[in-house]
Amino acid sequence: MDLFFGASKEAASKKAPQPTVNIRVEERIVGKRDARALSTGKKPKGSSVAHREDETKRRRRRPHNSSHEETVQKKRRSYERGTSAVARAVASSRDREIVNRNRERVGSLPTSPRLENSPDRVKTASDTRKHDRAQRVQKKRKEPVDEKEEPALAPAAEIERCASVPAHPGGAHHSSAMLSAMPSPTMDHDDGSNAVVSSADAVKQSETHYEDYFEWSDAGERLKTIELLLPAPGSSEMFSLLMPRSFDREATEPRDEYLPVNDLLATVRVVARYLVDSPEFQTRVCDDKENGIMRQLERARNRRNGGDLVRAIDSFNAMLKDERVAGRAGPCFDSASIPSDLAIHIIEQIYNRVVAPTVALLRQYKAFSNNVYGEILPTLVNQIIDEARITSDCVFLDLGCGIGNVVLQVAAQTGCQASGIEIMKVPARFAQRQAREFERRMRQYRLDHGSVQVWRGDFCESVEVQRLLPKADVLLVNNYAFDGPLNQILLQMFLDLKEGARIVSLKPFVTPDHKINARNIYSPESILTVKRHAYWSQCVSWTDNGGEYFVQTVDRSRMREFLTSHGMA
Repeated sequence: MDLFFGASKEAASKKAPQPTVNIRVEERIVGKRDARALSTGKKPKGSSVAHREDETKRRRRRPHNSSHEETVQKKRRSYERGTSAVARAVASSRDREIVNRNRERVGSLPTSPRLENSPDRVKTASDTRKHDRAQRVQKKRKEPVDEKEEPALAPAAEIERCASVPAHPGGAHHSSAMLSAMPSPTMDHDDGSNAVVSSADAVKQSETHYEDYFEWSDAGERLKTIELLLPAPGSSEMFSLLMPRSFDREATEPRDEYLPVNDLLATVRVVARYLVDSPEFQTRVCDDKENGIMRQLERARNRRNGGDLVRAIDSFNAMLKDERVAGRAGPCFDSASIPSDLAIHIIEQIYNRVVAPTVALLRQYKAFSNNVYGEILPTLVNQIIDEARITSDCVFLDLGCGIGNVVLQVAAQTGCQASGIEIMKVPARFAQRQAREFERRMRQYRLDHGSVQVWRGDFCESVEVQRLLPKADVLLVNNYAFDGPLNQILLQMFLDLKEGARIVSLKPFVTPDHKINARNIYSPESILTVKRHAYWSQCVSWTDNGGEYFVQTVDRSRMREFLTSHGMA
């Protein structure tokens, strides 16, 4: 045991062999001092190895270029201190100016700081800024806004935001339209006057650049506008004599732009043909193909001779003034219906003056949604009036009326009660402005028209729509871009329509080969019969190609016959 214990103690006392290190190789890598440190397993203070490890840790704790960023932050804080000092100095100088002015007015200025909230305290510029900021914050809190800019309309408040034009005979007393307080997207001409928005006003508001259309022999004769008399006593309109800068001089019509001289000639033509009850006047203006007023105006336009055009308009105004005195300035057709070309001319005039100057606003919609905007043009509206049999004793309702063109044309051309609702803000504003301009222009032409009502709202939730549906004779739905769920909601709404009501749509609500059976007998499609119609090019705004539309008629007789024949009545 002693021998064993002694041997183990002697073996334990021996040191373990140390690993050999090639100091010369390490010297070439980390240096002489650090190589010796590696051989002993220690890191001398201040060695390059320790320095590199500490530097790595510091870099992890801070950005790479921290010294530069600190310099930038110091300069920025110094600049802000200097800027704020300048701002305080400016504000202080403004305060002193306001105080001096108020001191001269009130004679004395309270100096005690306890009078901060006193009503006699003179307000400074900083007080004004604080007050304005508080007002803005309070306004934002009180007025919740939707995804656009304007609060959503509650169903009960919809009718207060509508613009209505009552029906009236031409030349009689006209009551003013109920107008919403909502501001218009462009210059609002609803100033209480009876003047129409003139051609010259439309050119001034337009975003398009205009220049001289006519050539003048003398600079003193050059005119930019010319006055044209209208049939109503004391009424006239100023027409611009300019043209769009991009107008093609070889063409007679600009592309998608308003050319005032063509509007001027068209107005002279419709006044002579429809709005003066005198065959002699019509002959002297339109029928004389050699020296008539219209022939003189066409030659002046084609030759761009401003002097000849002014002389022809002066002759027309003198002749119309004589017809006014004689009492023959008025419609020469049955007042119950307006010729389609006259109605279309009036609708186009209203559009060119109200919508066209800022038509780019109508492109503010969400693509591929139910709110995609598109217009049914006057040519197709005229065709719909015939196919849907719209007469003066009908009630017409346009669900999604856009800018209200269809509502106005139906009211003008048939004399019926026409209403429309639009959910988008900008088209609804244009529709209200067009309704006001429609009433004024029809009065200056001494024409009758049906009542017009347009308002902004959601036709799926509108109280006014629910009130009008049971009375409606003709319903227009431009559902070209509507999705399936919205079309199904409309089908449920059609259950409230009366027997014989017509629904005009761009896509069918029921297929032409729909057959009633036991499974679909109580579906909304079973009360509808459909007829397909075609339209040609330039009838809608979203394409130049032709297409088709559908007239569905509410007919519950087929459903009753099926129930009776199958013993289900």
